[in-house]
Amino acid sequence: MATTTAECLTQETMDYHALNAMLNLYDSAGRIQFDKDRQAVDAFIATHVRPNSVTFSSQQQRLNWLVNEGYYDESVLNRYSRDFVITLFAHAHTSGFRFQTFLGAWKFYTSYTLKTFDGKRYLEDFADRV
Repeated sequence: MATTTAECLTQETMDYHALNAMLNLYDSAGRIQFDKDRQAVDAFIATHVRPNSVTFSSQQQRLNWLVNEGYYDESVLNRYSRDFVITLFAHAHTSGFRFQTFLGAWKFYTSYTLKTFDGKRYLEDFADRV
């Protein structure tokens, strides 16, 4: 006969799914665990988004690659100076944007962010959606 054992999850082993699920549970004081939702955002970005993102050494390299691979229309980019576009992206990245909820981060990365044509890798983050 097989034996089953209960495994207690510690905060170090909880993934973003488990952390997000804890939002539906009350803590010992009877409060909603909003901190678990923020932890779920951090875990989602660290364990899912970053490992599945294409990275570039510079914004210039990123723009060139996106044009060359057919993700961006060069005629649209050429309406603006490249320096302006790069400065705009830099400004967006310094805004300090952070997803406030796991659902917001999950929805953005599953539905709105630019992905590779096979849908497996992310080509931008929220600040790149200028």
